[in-house]
Amino acid sequence: MSINKKLANVINLSGDVRESAFDTLVDRSIDPETLNFAVDVDSAGHMPDWKWSWNVTTLPYARESITMQAQNEVPIYKQGTYRLDNFTAFRTRGDATQPHKIFLKWLNEAGTANLVDWVTYDSGSYSFVGVTDSGGTDSATRAQRLSWVVPTSYTIPSLNTSTHTYNIGAVSGAYTFTGLRMGNNQALGPFYKGNTYEFVLDSSTNGHPIYLSTDNGDNFVSGNYVGEYTSGVTNSRANNNATMTFVVPADAPSTLTYQCGIHGAMRGNITIKDLKTDSNGAGQDIIYLQHSQEGHATEVPIKEVPIIQSQMCLTFDAAKNKFVPQDLGDYMNKTVSFVNRIKEEITNNSINENRMKTFMQEKNILDASETFVAGSLDSAKVEGIISGTKTTLIDSDYIATRLGFTDAASSTIQKENNTTFVQDGALTVAAGTARWYSPRAVTITKIRKHVSVAPAGATLNMTLKKNGSSISTFNIADGSTTNVTNNLNLSVAEGDYLTIDITQIGSSTAGSDLNVVISYK
Repeated sequence: MSINKKLANVINLSGDVRESAFDTLVDRSIDPETLNFAVDVDSAGHMPDWKWSWNVTTLPYARESITMQAQNEVPIYKQGTYRLDNFTAFRTRGDATQPHKIFLKWLNEAGTANLVDWVTYDSGSYSFVGVTDSGGTDSATRAQRLSWVVPTSYTIPSLNTSTHTYNIGAVSGAYTFTGLRMGNNQALGPFYKGNTYEFVLDSSTNGHPIYLSTDNGDNFVSGNYVGEYTSGVTNSRANNNATMTFVVPADAPSTLTYQCGIHGAMRGNITIKDLKTDSNGAGQDIIYLQHSQEGHATEVPIKEVPIIQSQMCLTFDAAKNKFVPQDLGDYMNKTVSFVNRIKEEITNNSINENRMKTFMQEKNILDASETFVAGSLDSAKVEGIISGTKTTLIDSDYIATRLGFTDAASSTIQKENNTTFVQDGALTVAAGTARWYSPRAVTITKIRKHVSVAPAGATLNMTLKKNGSSISTFNIADGSTTNVTNNLNLSVAEGDYLTIDITQIGSSTAGSDLNVVISYK
């Protein structure tokens, strides 16, 4: 049936649209979201902010481009396809003091219990603009990758109980936590009903008996154990290399306090929840992108596919034989006439000579006498460009000077590129099998080596081979996690392949998770 006949069937004699027939002509569904995004950490501490990056998405999903920004929540949509690269899983950046792996979980809790089963986990060498680029060079970096598709509908599975252990010491006025939680007098939780929580106290807690209390400290009396809560508790008042265990009962209150029986300042709050997923005021399920340690999490609301928004248009989809909603930005990108019209507008409204001069003076490019601030260039060259009498704004000698070349005419600007070899897990002496084939004739200039666990007892030695023959040897020193070999000049022809052999590992600790980045021009 032709479009005109379809329109005749949809529109009655008075010009009104027949709602019942509208769907024969228009598909009002929104395409599912596809989003590739990245996360990193660049600040110190046990629970630093996750920093998120993604590019702008179409109007229905309303995501603006962000780079390394903290977010209170990261929404996902049913039917959507997602790929998350976590660059802090194997490295530290900025002021970060430890790597942070990330997991998608049904609950806001430590460990790897109750993972969302839509997700596949992988690792490799990846890049993301604004996250892995530095100094104008984008270097692929080892990262953890999570990939998943949100089902159209899903059933929350039966959630599993789990056991969590806190390692606790004592200093003046505080319990000190390490491992699962870090810091003094830390707020704990949420604790989930049915879970087991172990408080393992070292010898420094001698004289600091710990107990759980329904009192928040306001009524504390030394030695009286005010409000002591013992339901589900084993070995209350433990100290000095003893363990207190708490199996959270179904009738536990929503908050408790862990408290030293002798010193009022040694305490912290505990939040308690039912063993079930969270939801928000909009009725959306909340899951969590979270580190394996407690408290380092970002909420992930699961949303329905959006409906048609304002600033959308209808375009005809020949495959569906229907009109479909389309974001105006997509329409412009996909419609040649729009692009051509924009080009015409740019041509017709090009910047004139005076406006160009004013702009350059405002930006401190030209001085008041209309001479380039940078020197060796004058306003006549700008005027020549604007009037069309010259085709060169900056001459070759100036380019040569600025770039450090002695002869601009014979020199070329070469961009540094990188390829990465990765060996996960504990290292062993082995001949390399992974090959990188050079796409063109290149020169290797630098080799950077990293491990997550340093070799101990001996250096970690490696050999770079070209077509099976050694061209360079390098190492990571005993006790070190990184090393850089600079000022190389290793020629590799188009089609040559590189491999890396591990010829020696640490004698007491082998070293783990090798990452070798080869830079070439």
